[in-house]
Amino acid sequence: MRRILEPVFLGCTANVAINFLFNPRAFEVIPNEFIVACILSIPITEGNRSIDRRLEKRITWLENPRKRLVTHFLLISLLLLIFLNVLGNGYMWIAQKGFFSWKELLTINLVTLCLAMILTLMQWGTHFYSRWVHAESKASASAKMAKDLKMSIAGTSQSIEIQKGISKIRMEIQAIRMAKIAFGTVRLYSNDGECGVFPGTLSQLSAQLPGYWFFQVTRDAILHREMINSISTSTFGKIQVTIKQPHDAGFIVSRPKAAAFRKWYNSKSARKE
Repeated sequence: MRRILEPVFLGCTANVAINFLFNPRAFEVIPNEFIVACILSIPITEGNRSIDRRLEKRITWLENPRKRLVTHFLLISLLLLIFLNVLGNGYMWIAQKGFFSWKELLTINLVTLCLAMILTLMQWGTHFYSRWVHAESKASASAKMAKDLKMSIAGTSQSIEIQKGISKIRMEIQAIRMAKIAFGTVRLYSNDGECGVFPGTLSQLSAQLPGYWFFQVTRDAILHREMINSISTSTFGKIQVTIKQPHDAGFIVSRPKAAAFRKWYNSKSARKE
């Protein structure tokens, strides 16, 4: 729709302005001249569109806005000088209406150039507004994600209560590297080995651990991502997970959990900054 409205606007406005400047006391509207002006405006608006598209690839507004502005105006002036005079004089020759004087040609070129620049500025305004709306939408979405992540981190308990021997102590979540069921109890491990027993089920423990650090790889084990040494494809779509020493053990992630595990393992939010 814009590609139709632009030549109509340029042709009609230029025709009215030029006729008024040529004969302000006896101004008249000639429908045929409006149609011809709109047709002659099509290569000008299309050429302007092509200039803008090509310059966007070579000189972006962010890199050098002044150079982009000056270059565009110089190219549109050259375009008008060629298209307007060649097509305009060609039409006058075909219609056998004679040729314009140099003053008339100067007036036509200046009026059309001013209107083309105004049209170009309107296009840029629309372009900048749409880019601004898009950027604002992305910024709002990013701010919401950051806020949700901050609330998630803040809402997660920084330590949990565990049983060690006959005493109850609190263990920092950041120190936990693995939890697994052994002899009917949930045992927690750090890099130095076993730390204690969690007084609850593995599911209850999983609910207290942040999902961007921990993943329940099997029904009996939860791993911190820093405990993972390597992963490899196993049989029937399963995943072989090898963990770091001193535990020197491995786990098999079942096929139903394989996709979720890969997504979690490759997620940037799961990586330690």
